[in-house]
Amino acid sequence: MTPVMTSSPRLPGPRDRMVDSARLLIQERGVTGVGLREVVAHAQAPRGSLQHYFPGGKTQLVGEAVARAGESTRAVVAAAVADGTDAATTFSAVVERWRAVLSDGSFARGCPLAATVVDAATGSEELREAAETALAGWRADTAALLRRDGFPAKRAASLASLLQAAVQGALIQARAQRSTAPLDAVERELLPLLTPPGGPLSG
Repeated sequence: MTPVMTSSPRLPGPRDRMVDSARLLIQERGVTGVGLREVVAHAQAPRGSLQHYFPGGKTQLVGEAVARAGESTRAVVAAAVADGTDAATTFSAVVERWRAVLSDGSFARGCPLAATVVDAATGSEELREAAETALAGWRADTAALLRRDGFPAKRAASLASLLQAAVQGALIQARAQRSTAPLDAVERELLPLLTPPGGPLSG
């Protein structure tokens, strides 16, 4: 669909703002630490808009926030697939994106998917499944990128899982240390593993 050009950028509507606000607040406080009134206030949405847009309540809102977070992360990999960027460069881009999130947010914001999994362990199975769907999507995209670079399917799947686990662990350490050093270490140690069989791709 071709976008309609206007004289000024169109601002997100209240529904989109609430989803984005939920994602940001979950990054800081986890699911259980975020109240619906806080989301509405953060999004500067009209009173009553929550029930209008999210009749399923908090579970629906958080589920959509989790899905959007997954889409945001996968977009980096999708762009790499589209323009032919290799897996090593793409991984560095993912790590750099998380460095910016941590630094810009004074290390208050982590991964909303991880936060949702932790809170859903004793709560909503629906939200746990939503988080795993998002995580699995990133692993699948990364594995596909690695296969394109020449890695066998089994090895690509294993590496994708390792990359995801390493980044998630580094984010926890980074927030605790208030330093991006754990992410730096993960990038430094794992990049050599992403060299395609037979050496770097050419052409």
